[in-house]
Amino acid sequence: MADNNDTIVLKDLYDALKDKMYSKVRLLCRDHPEYVLQEISVYNDTALHMAAHSKQTDLVLDLLNILPADYDRKLSGVNDSGNTVLHEVATSDAMKDAAKELLKRNEDLLTASNVLGEKPIFCAARYGQTQMFKFLADQMELNKLSEEESKAHLRRNDGTTVLHISIATECFGLARNVARDYGYLIKEKDQNSMTALQSLACNSSAFATAFAVGNFKGQFMEDNMMSEQIIKGMLERMDLAMNKEKESRKEIFELFFEPTNASGSLKAYGRATITVQKLAWGLFNFGLSPLVGLKKLKERCILQELVKLLVMKDTTWDECTKESEIEECSSKRKGQNSQESSNSKNKKSDESPLFLATMFNIEEIVKAFLDYRPEALNRRNKEGMNILHVAILYRRIDIFDMVVKDEVFVRRLVSTTDKEENSILHMVSQRRKSQASEKMQNPAMELRDELRLFEKVKSVSKMNVSNHLNNDNKTAEELFAATNEQLHQDAREWLMRTTENCTILSVFIATVAFAAAYTVPGGPNQDTGIPILHSKPFFLVFILADVISLTLALTSVGIFFSILTSSFPLENFKMYLFKKLKLGVICLVVSVTMMAVAFGATIVLVMTKNIVWDVVAFLPVPIFFLSCSPLRSLILGPFREPFKIFVVYFYILVFYPLFMIGILVLCLFCGLIYLVFYLVFKGLVWTVQRACGYNFSSWIIGHKSQSGIQSPQPTASPPAQV
Repeated sequence: MADNNDTIVLKDLYDALKDKMYSKVRLLCRDHPEYVLQEISVYNDTALHMAAHSKQTDLVLDLLNILPADYDRKLSGVNDSGNTVLHEVATSDAMKDAAKELLKRNEDLLTASNVLGEKPIFCAARYGQTQMFKFLADQMELNKLSEEESKAHLRRNDGTTVLHISIATECFGLARNVARDYGYLIKEKDQNSMTALQSLACNSSAFATAFAVGNFKGQFMEDNMMSEQIIKGMLERMDLAMNKEKESRKEIFELFFEPTNASGSLKAYGRATITVQKLAWGLFNFGLSPLVGLKKLKERCILQELVKLLVMKDTTWDECTKESEIEECSSKRKGQNSQESSNSKNKKSDESPLFLATMFNIEEIVKAFLDYRPEALNRRNKEGMNILHVAILYRRIDIFDMVVKDEVFVRRLVSTTDKEENSILHMVSQRRKSQASEKMQNPAMELRDELRLFEKVKSVSKMNVSNHLNNDNKTAEELFAATNEQLHQDAREWLMRTTENCTILSVFIATVAFAAAYTVPGGPNQDTGIPILHSKPFFLVFILADVISLTLALTSVGIFFSILTSSFPLENFKMYLFKKLKLGVICLVVSVTMMAVAFGATIVLVMTKNIVWDVVAFLPVPIFFLSCSPLRSLILGPFREPFKIFVVYFYILVFYPLFMIGILVLCLFCGLIYLVFYLVFKGLVWTVQRACGYNFSSWIIGHKSQSGIQSPQPTASPPAQV
């Protein structure tokens, strides 16, 4: 009978925790203190586990106060995952007080491991809880332990360290602190035999989220002659600003520029206000509000500090990669099992962080290597490729440009060949299998990009490798032509098909424009043959639009015909054919637009004195232009960036001031209307009072108060006295 009662009470306790009825939980545990550590869920969680998992600090503290002292040793109980209560508490910075109380009751919880070998401090790192991690590290006195002893606490069974896990969960602030305070973890490898820097070099999404903000930071510092220390001071002030939700925007921005010992003050330079405006509008240019932009800017700075620490301290990439050791390493690998070699060929752990960063297009890490570890540029991978080979193979053109700017290393790098004797110019002809799916474009555009890349690499390599033969006895030009033969054929077919379709449309438009010239709106005068509406202003618009449409249509026909009769040599796909196609398409689009203008002018001439038809008549012009997005991009492509700059400055200098002036005028107008109505009402009341001879408002009040009372009957006047 007692067991049944216990089961019912435990079920009530579980339901109360699940339904967040914490008062009932306290009441049940006060009556039955032993239930605090009783397993109540299918995962063998206790009430303390569930309270800690729900991040209820007060409830955890209350349950610990209810628990008798002789139960302290039982606090080390675990659930199915092997987590103690402290493992659950460590997942939140807000539960630091609960962690303190737990450690007072049972210090063994600090070094308890779950089934994965994770200690509570590892759980804090996995969830990015910086304050909890620091608290547990202080309690464990890690700074007083040896490296091996500390590693045992900061690493789980599979070799993953707190540095690896914080990078994997993108908690870069904590990762930076760990790399700075526990530098010996930087060279440690996880279950995939990868260091923290290698893991970071594979996480391109972390860098992509703040890439534009990072570019803005450098440009902003350069334009305003600001040092890195001043930027850091502003970001430190941002931490205070983000926590002051009730502060006004002005007070928040003032926090950035208060004098500090670390960063100084921009007020000393007398341009704090100007700098705030530039910073705010600069972040707006990147599509960010000022505070959100500053937050991302801070994340970017933290990430850069982490990259710098890892690049400077991680030297595991310097294993068997020197040029003088390539052959020796190759011979050692030949003695290994062939199956093992084939399985490990594409492992990321075999590549250095520099090559991984190049593969995943992470320019920040490559730049850090150029600044702090330039000797890494001379290293090669097990295929004998250097960084230029990898950059070309993965089509990382920005990284290629970044590396070739360094004239000290570029001469040696461009003359290097891989194990197949392929130079960097030969690498243009090679591509990865998944590359086609990354960037979908038509064959002609793809061939054009390949030709441009070939010319770029050739201009860098000059005469060093132009005539170099690889192991297949092919030069770079021969290999390029052979590799891109199918792409050349596909590009030729695409260009012919596109040109034929455009030619048909151009001929059709020319036919319509030619016919419209003989059927002018209103018709001709039967006696003279002169158009009846020739004196109307829109008749001139009709004539000019029709002539331009016909001229451009015939011009585009000639251009497209010259493309169709071309022999389509490989070199012409680099520039010549695309220039002709672009010119023909522009003529075609403008011709169609002018035909729509001629149509609108005709409607205006026929439907006279009707403003509605005047507006409707020209609607086809913007509709056609806006609906044809590929052609619009083709025409407006060169003007896209200037247009963005114009929009930003127009918003800052014109729209925003006019908007504020409009708001002010609207407020003044509303105030004036209110004042006029008020004065009219007061004047009306005064006029009625003067006309009636008594207080009109008092009569209204009295009338309302006596509306429900019957008026007294008039009495007879008293008799006149004689």
